[in-house]
Amino acid sequence: HLKNSYASETPVTDGELVYCYFGSLGLYAMDFEGKVVWSHKVTAYPTRYGWGTASSPILHKDRVYLVNDNEEKSYLIALDKKTGEEIWKTSRDEKSNWSNPYIWENKLRTEIIVPGSGRTRSYDLDGKELWSFKGMSSITIATPYTHDGLLYISSGYVGDSKRPLYAIRPGAKGDISVTSKETSNDFIAWSNWKAAPYNPSTLLYRDQIYVLLDRGYLSTLNPKTGATIYGKQRLPGSTGFTASPWAYHGKIFCFNEDGGTNVCEAGKSFKLLHTNQLAEDDMGMATPAIAGKNLLIRTSARIYCIRK
Repeated sequence: HLKNSYASETPVTDGELVYCYFGSLGLYAMDFEGKVVWSHKVTAYPTRYGWGTASSPILHKDRVYLVNDNEEKSYLIALDKKTGEEIWKTSRDEKSNWSNPYIWENKLRTEIIVPGSGRTRSYDLDGKELWSFKGMSSITIATPYTHDGLLYISSGYVGDSKRPLYAIRPGAKGDISVTSKETSNDFIAWSNWKAAPYNPSTLLYRDQIYVLLDRGYLSTLNPKTGATIYGKQRLPGSTGFTASPWAYHGKIFCFNEDGGTNVCEAGKSFKLLHTNQLAEDDMGMATPAIAGKNLLIRTSARIYCIRK
């Protein structure tokens, strides 16, 4: 895919090793000097249209988890984070997909949430399925997250008529899908079938869900009900957005593909404060990272560190 590369997956660290996944090249654990401590080879299964992989590894306690959804043999795997040894591997029915898995530590148990093409599944820490639901779009990229006891999952492929955003309650088991005439049930607190972005993840900040659409529109929802707070507002000066938005000191930041950042005021009404532009030859696809007081921005040409 034109937006994909062998560096699309985000590294993760436990403070001792850095875990980097390079698609069909494999998963590598490296120390802070860049020495490879162990590696896990990955079979190069075909992906839809040859688009490659993009699901990042995640850490939880002594394990690193990896999802590889492809056209032939999709799976979720757990590895020992110190040695790379396989602990378990679970086959998946879903085909090629690009969302990250998520560890949901709720009041009842700890779950591994894996959004997929058409269906989301939850697994326990031994790889056994707990629950699932259908109703996703045909491609899911956004990363799930939690707030105030609810799990938020979005799936907004631009080619589909349904682009849903869900809020899930803990404790589910079996198939919890809603029907075409429903928006909620015992474990799906609410669903909004037209709310989700494609590439960016949604952002929950100060009791509002901020939805940044790829084509440059920002809207907000009530996280408890899914109701619209304000509708789509156009962000100026960009051909598109792939990176996810972030928040800081009452402001919402939206980094576009042209290297510009639209800064909006957080609140119940839309207000564009200003726009910052990086170098003219910069192209921004990756979501910036926040580390302490540092904002780290990776573009196609440069890495920036912004402190104030």
